[in-house]
Amino acid sequence: MSFLEQEGRGALRLDNLIDLARAMRIDDLSALVGRRFTATALEVPEHPAVPEIRHALTHSLLDPVPDARPGSPAHLEYRIRHAWDAWHVSRTQNTQLGLLLPSLLRDTTVLTRATTGAQRRRAYAIATRVYLIGQRFAYGVRALNLAVQFTDRALLAADMSDDARLMALAGWGSAMTSLTAQQPLEAEQIALAALRHVARPASTSDASVRGALLLFAAMGAASDRRTVDAWHHWEEAERLATEIGRHVDVETMFSAVNVGIYAVAVNMECGRTSNAVTSAADLDPKRMPSSNRRATHFIDLARTYDKAGDRDAARRALLDSVEASTETIVFNPDGRRLVASLARAGVAPNDELVNLADLLGLL
Repeated sequence: MSFLEQEGRGALRLDNLIDLARAMRIDDLSALVGRRFTATALEVPEHPAVPEIRHALTHSLLDPVPDARPGSPAHLEYRIRHAWDAWHVSRTQNTQLGLLLPSLLRDTTVLTRATTGAQRRRAYAIATRVYLIGQRFAYGVRALNLAVQFTDRALLAADMSDDARLMALAGWGSAMTSLTAQQPLEAEQIALAALRHVARPASTSDASVRGALLLFAAMGAASDRRTVDAWHHWEEAERLATEIGRHVDVETMFSAVNVGIYAVAVNMECGRTSNAVTSAADLDPKRMPSSNRRATHFIDLARTYDKAGDRDAARRALLDSVEASTETIVFNPDGRRLVASLARAGVAPNDELVNLADLLGLL
């Protein structure tokens, strides 16, 4: 227990507590912190596609270059659009990307290794987009080490592409990875540093990336409980969303609706539960065309209602999340923890939430 005594508040990080519980062979973390939640509720399963994707990411560079000609850039760009469609539309978006990514990674690597001259920048632009899809998959299934690998590859490929928007987009992916790793200050700093690549947006696409970066900066500041900075970033993102109108960016999902969704999340992270509930009341999540984004929003909303003491509303929001995406909650630690907590709160045995908790392996 000397680690707890020496490290103080730092020992309350969930990853530290889980490691400590494993070392001490404790199944219930309440034995350490006096709260009722279990290690199984905190840990997420490994998605079955992770090993193959990790193998494709590494071995596509280590293996000899195939004799066959690489696929055309146009065809790879078509496959990238198809992958984004699968991510946004499917209720099993992680599994869909898990099926598409290995061959996409291998074929893209062949293209970058075989392309020379004027076409090389286009090849690396394609690689940047593929690595960002991989980062989104790794983020979605909480495979943090894999997400870091994809983040680094995306930044390097974007630099090789000499495309300012792609550099900003790779920075956005990096900020996402830092938020997932519970490093809010780093996430904010990365997002703000990446803004310089889209300092003067020349297109709606540029403005969307800038807005998405500002939203991540807002989340970083909010998670660091710097409320004034968080809302300053959010308000600038809101101005951009107003300027671009009804446009929804395919890669970042930046739009007026997403800015509204982040208002709920920022309020939640800042500890302003009543404001979060008010912000949520003004939203129509059905206008968000991404199943994963809707599902994540409903998890945030459930946490807000739970903190407000409205368990029925929290329960409904969790079930709405599953309706939007059957996979998002499986790999979301906050969602899993709340499902476990509510399922133990004495609801009826045939309740849908109890069935959900059982399917997630939380009972």
